[in-house]
Amino acid sequence: MRKNNTRIIKYLIESMQQEISSMDEICSQIGLLINKGEQADEESKIFYKRAAGSILHDFYTGVEKIFREIAIKIDESLPKGENWHIELLKSMATANEKRDAVISQELMEKLKQYLGFRHLFRNIYGMELEWDKLKTLLTKIRENIWKRFKV
Repeated sequence: MRKNNTRIIKYLIESMQQEISSMDEICSQIGLLINKGEQADEESKIFYKRAAGSILHDFYTGVEKIFREIAIKIDESLPKGENWHIELLKSMATANEKRDAVISQELMEKLKQYLGFRHLFRNIYGMELEWDKLKTLLTKIRENIWKRFKV
């Protein structure tokens, strides 16, 4: 690892705290969104589906920002190539000579769904989103994924 370990660790902690604060705000909106979406008529539900998609997109983007910082500052390398996003996720569930695993294999498997959703969200129209699937993903974040990630 680099010579200025203390400075790097301090930077990482501050960066992660800022990201976690933003993600806490995103996650705090989930309950209200689910409630409003469940009560909405079909015409209005399109807006809640789009909002849910945006929150899910933002959630995984925040997770990945934290992982990128760890890869760059601690591992001193970021995966390359077409599959770098999934390789980054997998690397965070694996210890290396510079750090312990950041997340468990079980949490990595759960986060794969959110990486996959983010890709989907970027490549389809909002009207194609399915409320029940969005609700399931949002509920999982709220019930345990976010808590387990922050530990």
